[in-house]
Amino acid sequence: MAQNNPLEAYRWQNRLLLVFVPQVEDGRLTSLQNTLNQVECEFKDRDLLLGVLTRNAPSRIGNNLISSYHEAQLRAKYGVNYNQFAVILIGKDGQPKNQLSEVPEIEKIFGQIDNMPMRQQEMANRSNHCN
Repeated sequence: MAQNNPLEAYRWQNRLLLVFVPQVEDGRLTSLQNTLNQVECEFKDRDLLLGVLTRNAPSRIGNNLISSYHEAQLRAKYGVNYNQFAVILIGKDGQPKNQLSEVPEIEKIFGQIDNMPMRQQEMANRSNHCN
């Protein structure tokens, strides 16, 4: 991963849903993960990866581990303290698109993504295999 930007490896490949939690046992994270399990196909169809960043367990984006240095770097970049819960949607261009302090309604996140110009192109160029 890029030394200066731990998200660079995902740029133009994936959208990211970064979830910052005080601890991995946080009920808000569990709730979000349960929701995402129910819409897994739709989540993947939008080229989304889930990132979970916490201090009391290994942080990761998708299947890739994130060092504590990079986790701290991302917290500083997005202004998220260690005791805060935050969800940040990062577009394929690497830019933040939304930042929430509560568990998002996943349909609203999907709607926001579906309105992005790059997603509009993706939908025109490939069939939705989730239905």
